[in-house]
This record gives sequence, structure tokens and C-alpha cells, in this order.
Amino acid sequence: MSNLSLELGEQIAEIGCSYCGGRHKSAYGFICKDGDAYSVYYATLHTGHQQPSVGLTLSVGNWWDDDAVAERQWVFLRVWATPDELKMEVLQPSLSQHQNNKSLGKALTREAALASPFLPQIFEVADYIVLNDPAVNSYLETGA
Repeated sequence: MSNLSLELGEQIAEIGCSYCGGRHKSAYGFICKDGDAYSVYYATLHTGHQQPSVGLTLSVGNWWDDDAVAERQWVFLRVWATPDELKMEVLQPSLSQHQNNKSLGKALTREAALASPFLPQIFEVADYIVLNDPAVNSYLETGA
């Protein structure tokens, strides 16, 4: 496993949901891999829905160079807890609240992400976020 570290964003924002009309919480952070900036993520905590879930917009690649947008790719995941485990599902990028953020790099469709040789790295970073971001972890464990 790579040496990952997390830098939390400064605040948790309240945002509107364009699908249900409700209000959600949004957290973000940065992941370093072996000391280099490697990933940015936005986690939407779907607090307005019956089943707690997180929409995770996750960009991986060259984040140590601000001009290297072409060397990044991003996916949109849904993360939720069952009584026995956490589950993740790759969704279409058009479902992400951050789909128009050009700095994330190339959006991977569900099909492209599932076929990508980088999928294990994407899930490694997603697992790390779920376990180490206190807002995401707490929400998935308690629903609050």
C-alpha cells in the first residue's frame, strides 16, 4: 500500500441537492501519496436522504503541478454502509455536483472507470478517505 496522508479542507459547507431539493453537507480534502500532492476530493454527505450515503467526487493524478490538468482523471462514487461493510459504486460523472470543475481533469464514465488500470488506485484512495476523513467516517457510521 502506498504511503497516503490526508489534509482536510477548512470547512464543511451546506449545499442544495438539485435532485431531491434537500440540503446536504459537503466536505473536501487533499491526499498526498509518498509526500506528493496526488488527489483532491469532494464528499457530499446526503443528510437529506433516508439511507446515509456519500457522493464522492475523487480526482487522482498529478496535483503537484497546477498546470497538469491533463494528467488527472476523476470519478464519481456513491459510498454507503451496510450492517457488515462499506460499499462503493462507480456512477456517471454527470451526477456529481462538481462535474463542471475543469481542474479535476478528465471525467471517467462508469464504463471507462471500471475498465481503467487505475481503478485499484482510485479505490485505495477512496477507502483511505472513508476511513480517515472524520466527517465522512462519522456520517457513514452514525448517519449524523
